[in-house]
Amino acid sequence: MDNELRELFEIKEDDKISVSEKKQNVLHHILIRLAIFIAGTIGFTAVILSVSGWDVLGYLIIMFAFHVVWFVCILIETFILHINKKYILRNANLIFSAVVLILYGIAYIAIFNPQY
Repeated sequence: MDNELRELFEIKEDDKISVSEKKQNVLHHILIRLAIFIAGTIGFTAVILSVSGWDVLGYLIIMFAFHVVWFVCILIETFILHINKKYILRNANLIFSAVVLILYGIAYIAIFNPQY
């Protein structure tokens, strides 16, 4: 490219995209997400145990919605980590998501007991 065009568009040859080389703390990352998950679940469980009647069903639906929103946020964060080239944290999120899906499957079997 011509030097005049480089100056016009302010293009420098030394420009490189910097990737975060900072150490990625997977344990800290997972503990924060797990703490949000557990705090929400314990909070909703405490409320559910204190109410009676049809309110229980309403709070169960709200708790289900909380879990769905939380899981979607984890997946969105996984895409953002992939774009930011933080592959270790992305993989940790994917593994964490898989474990949570397995736990949801176990809970489904325990609660609804599907028999084929």
